[in-house]
Amino acid sequence: MHLLIPYIQLDEVDPDFDEFSYGDAGSRGKKLLTKVKKGDYVFFHTTIHRTKLITAYYVVDRCVRVSDARENCNIMTKYRNPHLHRERIIDEHDMVLLGDPIESRRLGRPLVFDRKLAKKLGLGIEFRKGVTESQAIGSATRSWRELSQEDVELLLDEIKESQEAGADTDRIYTTEEVAEIIEKDLENFIVQEREVFGRGLRLIARQLDTPVGRIDLLFENKRGDSIVVELKMGRIGRDAISQLHRYMDYLKKKGKGEVRGIVVCEGVLPAFENEFAKGLENIKIYHHGWQLAVKEW
Repeated sequence: MHLLIPYIQLDEVDPDFDEFSYGDAGSRGKKLLTKVKKGDYVFFHTTIHRTKLITAYYVVDRCVRVSDARENCNIMTKYRNPHLHRERIIDEHDMVLLGDPIESRRLGRPLVFDRKLAKKLGLGIEFRKGVTESQAIGSATRSWRELSQEDVELLLDEIKESQEAGADTDRIYTTEEVAEIIEKDLENFIVQEREVFGRGLRLIARQLDTPVGRIDLLFENKRGDSIVVELKMGRIGRDAISQLHRYMDYLKKKGKGEVRGIVVCEGVLPAFENEFAKGLENIKIYHHGWQLAVKEW
């Protein structure tokens, strides 16, 4: 049985695209045990910046009961899936699916899961007025969906075309999303592409220690004004703005001329979107996307 499985990004990494593992229990765990066999395809999709994306697929190597896996030293040593290492087993169908490490893929360029692709797959999704495309697809694929062999071949062709189209695109990282790269990569990118914040910026310091905290990046424009850049891999709220204000106040007291602040982040937490959209004094918010491009929020 081929499957299309949704997931959300949590602190516990599952599915784990580095080791190609995925755990589940209950009725879904039972389905993995009884329906999914070696060589089947499992495609994973999620929502990033309100866009549905297929980010990885596994070619199934095997499905293992957690109770059996815990007696296998090789599995327990090699894999870090949270289902394997929790203190207790959830139920008798607590399972871990392991993908073939050669055939499975985490997509360097996620495949957009839009209306066009949904119709090609014949998922029978109803796109109604007043409901966004992403919402309609999300609602229809909240549960696992079975895929035919034709669906699998179509998805593999679409993925191949997507990857080839992006082969010449700069800075496409082999991660499902920029949120998974380390902050140092984002810092290096900003230093190289500083013109997005304004022309003629000069880099003054990186990781500058101050009495009020460490400033990620400090630039200076042609007028001698300071631009403080704070990098956040996730979405931000008031804490990030308060942190930036501390850095800005410190530089003002040091006589560094006019001081402006910039936060580069994944986005703004929903609770603060309306507040921040009204504007922040001397602070701009930019967000990064999976292509590692930076745009004003």
